[in-house]
Amino acid sequence: MSEAADPFQLEIRGLGLEFGQRRLWRDLSLSLAAGERIAITGKSGGGKSSLLKCILGFVAPSSGSVFIRGVKLDPRTVWPLRRSMGYVPQEPDLGELTAEEFIRKPFRFKANRDLAWDEGRLRELCGAFHLDESLLSQPSRRLSGGEKQRVALISALMLGRRLYLFDEITSALDEEARAAVADFFKADRVFSAVFVAHDCELRAACDRVFSLDQGGMMRAVS
Repeated sequence: MSEAADPFQLEIRGLGLEFGQRRLWRDLSLSLAAGERIAITGKSGGGKSSLLKCILGFVAPSSGSVFIRGVKLDPRTVWPLRRSMGYVPQEPDLGELTAEEFIRKPFRFKANRDLAWDEGRLRELCGAFHLDESLLSQPSRRLSGGEKQRVALISALMLGRRLYLFDEITSALDEEARAAVADFFKADRVFSAVFVAHDCELRAACDRVFSLDQGGMMRAVS
């Protein structure tokens, strides 16, 4: 199915995941339209981060299917589909690079060779997320947890993906920075996104909120 014919950026059909004798969830289904934002919340251990990894193809589900813009995620399609998505984990590893080196690194990958570096966009995102530009030249080991989260967020957004997966991206931010991140997502509707989030302000920036409980059931909250 072509992207033009498919109204969904993401569609999950009857997804289930088990680790040994432990079943995290079963028969999960949801869809995400172009430009739509959804948040997933729930207690620790319910499999929220694992769901994002299933969408990325890092973890194989026990049952069900994932479709990205109408294309089924499988071993044949996983690499090209993954290149159309952006992902930011809760605790990003910036290695030994400076913040700007980390942000620029994906642009050197063969898969991103057609992407143009946009210095103006970098400055715009630093301002939006209240990240002092002087930190760009700092080694990552000198950055706080909240600064690393914002650097990783900027790095992902610089790639201009159509679908983003964000895992507790404001967990280490102070109140002012959390509000700035939430305001950005309220205003920028170019891409679709799935957030794993307990941050009330970030959830308020989403169109729908779901709760994934430890019994493996997902229910709409708002």
